[in-house]
Order: sequence, then structure tokens, then C-alpha cells
Amino acid sequence: MKTLLSGCGLKRLLRDRNGVTAIEFAFIAPVFFAMIFSLFEAGLLFTRMAMVDNAVSVISKEVYTGTVSKGVEDGTYSQEDIEKAVCAETGSVIRNCENEITVELTEISSLSSLPEGDAACRDSSLALSPAVTFNPGAANSIVFMRVCVTVNLITPGLGLGLNLTKTGTRRYQLVSSTAFLNEPF
Repeated sequence: MKTLLSGCGLKRLLRDRNGVTAIEFAFIAPVFFAMIFSLFEAGLLFTRMAMVDNAVSVISKEVYTGTVSKGVEDGTYSQEDIEKAVCAETGSVIRNCENEITVELTEISSLSSLPEGDAACRDSSLALSPAVTFNPGAANSIVFMRVCVTVNLITPGLGLGLNLTKTGTRRYQLVSSTAFLNEPF
């Protein structure tokens, strides 16, 4: 103990470079891993959003042409049928999709009278589903379609997770919408 406190022992300790790399790694590693996880999360989130946007585009075309009722026994379709169709189009990028999705169809008078307010999103961790409008409209009517899917993030405290809209249970909302004119079917 005396040699460590003596001038020569202290100088030798300060000149020793063993373990310097481990200290540098301890400072740099958390930032590096945070960036890597944020990039992975952003890629996964953009893939999910692209799949939801594509599904909304495909299913809205089926709604406005009247072909969505194919495969439905009585020729009419329900909100659950549309939700299942959107989930089928998204593939497997959204886990438990049918319990995480809300589809809203609202007949509007013009494109300048879009529904106000945020999308109502279903959250599978809650027992209740939100009440949304489901009116596919008649022939030659303008319809606004909005789809909301809730997802969990791997790194919610980093990157995009800080800027996304959250539900009451800290899940994140992906919302896609479109407006279209029904064809005379």
C-alpha cells in the first residue's frame, strides 16, 4: 500500500495503459448499439407502414368497385371482412393483426369535408374496441377510408419511437387513409 501511494507507484499507475480499450468501449458501445437498434426499428416500422399503405390501396379498390363482396356468402361485407382482407394483404409483418386493426369507412359529401379528429385505434391489451363509422357508401358516393394498426416497438425510447403517436397502453399507431369515389356497381 505504501508503494502505491508513493510518488513512484502513482506515476507507474498513471502510465499503465492496460484496460484503456475496455473503458473506451464502455463509453462508445451504448451509443453504437442504440444507433443499430434504432436503424433496425426504423426499417421494420417503414416495412410495416408500406405494407399497411399497400393493403389500404388494394382493399379500397375492391370497396369502390364492389368486388370486395366476392367470397362473402350473402354478397354484403362487414367491418370484420374488411379487417380480415387488410390483414391478409399485409402478410405477416404485423403480428396478431386482426386484434390490432381498426377500419373506418365514412361517406363524405366532398373531399374538403374529411372527418376531423384522430383515428380510433384498437388495442388488444384492452378488452374494448373503439366505435368507428363503417359506411361503405352507395354508388357514386365519396368514401373516406382510414385504417389504424397498433404495434409494439423494440426500442420505444430511441429514434422514431419518441415521435410516434401512442395509445393509452404505450403502444404505437400506424395510420393509413385514402378517399375514393364509388363506382356505379
